[in-house]
Amino acid sequence: MRVCFGGGIYVAGRRASLAVDPSGWVSRRVDFALVTHAHSDHVTRDALSLPLVATRETAAAISVRFGRPPARVITVRVGDVIEIEGVHVAVLEAGHIPGSAMYLVEIDGVQLLFTGDFNTAGSILADAAEPVERPDALIMEATYGDPAYIFPNRAEVYSELMDLVEDRARNGGVAVIAYPLGKAQEVFRLLGPNVMTHSAISQYNRALGFHAGGRSNVVIVPGARHAPYGYFRVAVSGWYASEAVRREAARRGIHGIPLSDHSDFSGLVEFALRALPKRVYVAYGLRERFARYLRRLGLDASAAAGGTCVQLRG
Repeated sequence: MRVCFGGGIYVAGRRASLAVDPSGWVSRRVDFALVTHAHSDHVTRDALSLPLVATRETAAAISVRFGRPPARVITVRVGDVIEIEGVHVAVLEAGHIPGSAMYLVEIDGVQLLFTGDFNTAGSILADAAEPVERPDALIMEATYGDPAYIFPNRAEVYSELMDLVEDRARNGGVAVIAYPLGKAQEVFRLLGPNVMTHSAISQYNRALGFHAGGRSNVVIVPGARHAPYGYFRVAVSGWYASEAVRREAARRGIHGIPLSDHSDFSGLVEFALRALPKRVYVAYGLRERFARYLRRLGLDASAAAGGTCVQLRG
């Protein structure tokens, strides 16, 4: 069985071929595609013609992102186990954004765990991601695969954001800068249904079953340029775990808070060590750096750059 990386992850077995998170032009023949979530680096418009396996929330978000639904969706939920073209697929919680999923795939007697983006801390929107023990291969992300990125306790971060917004809103407007799909819904749930939302966020809120937003002097926006003039600006991102990034944001008049829907460095390491796979392929983020760190811990780990293909056996 052959696994290739680049514009997504492609698995070619004896009887079936599949893609995981096709994020570029789909040049290979595949029978179906697994989509972990609807962020643009994990699914693109070219994938809409494929039979897609996705959760209801992911399918809804894809329809918003591209202005039309996929041609065919096999809708799944966390906990489901399905079989397609002789391939067994278990759907697991990823903890990343609403509807995000990891997939445990068994094909040609080989078990592959695809994490997509995942969060081992959980949030007010999703339970924490839990590893499967001893798969043949773990194919994972490493967005924050550097020891510099250790996130504070999530409850403390929530309290910091709520206290800051409440304090600043007493004397003026507050704009919370958050990625429209995922982070914005977390902030919306945290701050309450009366906050306003930018239209780019409101359309995802409606598709995902969140109230679209009310009327107040607190607004959630997708970028700094969308903040109303004179509003205090606060942004949420895991990159603000870096003091240098926070200082640069402050220079631009933005208060940065390290709230992420990804695992931090410790969470990534713990996940890999608990899984104890035969092989680890780091497919996203700080690939080389994190794979090198895992090798020091005794794991057979390598960075899966675009154009890389590997042969796997059980």
